[in-house]
Amino acid sequence: MPRDTYLCLAQRFLRNATLWALLLCAAVMLPPSATAEQITQRWSVHAFGIKIGELRVTMSETQQSYSGTGIFETTGLAGVLKKIRFSIDGGGGLKGSNLLPRAYTGRINTGKRISETSLRRQGDRMVKTKGLQAPDVPIEPSALKGAFDPLSMMWLTLRDQTNETLCTVDQTQFDGTRLVRITLKNRQTSAEGVICSGTYDRIGGYSAEDLAELKTSPLSIVYQKQGNVWRAQEVHLTSRHGKAKVIRQE
Repeated sequence: MPRDTYLCLAQRFLRNATLWALLLCAAVMLPPSATAEQITQRWSVHAFGIKIGELRVTMSETQQSYSGTGIFETTGLAGVLKKIRFSIDGGGGLKGSNLLPRAYTGRINTGKRISETSLRRQGDRMVKTKGLQAPDVPIEPSALKGAFDPLSMMWLTLRDQTNETLCTVDQTQFDGTRLVRITLKNRQTSAEGVICSGTYDRIGGYSAEDLAELKTSPLSIVYQKQGNVWRAQEVHLTSRHGKAKVIRQE
């Protein structure tokens, strides 16, 4: 299998947030007086019928803020063929269950190339403050209003859900180059728990060729009831390379 296939698939995991893009130092520091709850998640990433990597997520929350890190690394056969590491970090404010992103940094290390992108909130949108890659097609600034960064989007979907927040995601995401819309609003009960399903829609920054190849992808997350909350257990997504899934280990 071409080595570039692993790189392209790994990039999609971090852009999904779900995934999914995945982190090191928190960009937004918690107030010294705040009592933070730290949450750690470990996920295995599978594609082509094999495990291709691991995602580790560490988040801290107070009543007023959240911050965290996530790291994706290829492992096993994929790691032997191509050692790839993505990290994203950032944070922002909390108002009830609503995330208010403030800062984000994403890094990629392919073994041959290292790049970094940073976003900071300016007014009602996240604006790129560092990063050389430009979108294939310019994105109207007005389209970025209210968009989340990849870390915030990942946490929006992977954090524990209440009965009120379960299967209610309808949010745009901007990674500094591309704009997507992620919805998880369809709800189905199964033996595994509740499946929230929807789509990953590419809406800005993509070339006509990219959109012709794949504009909309199906996306779903399986949640299981743990006490009073719903906990994410599996993420299922489709890229132009095929189907993939992310399975929670802890």
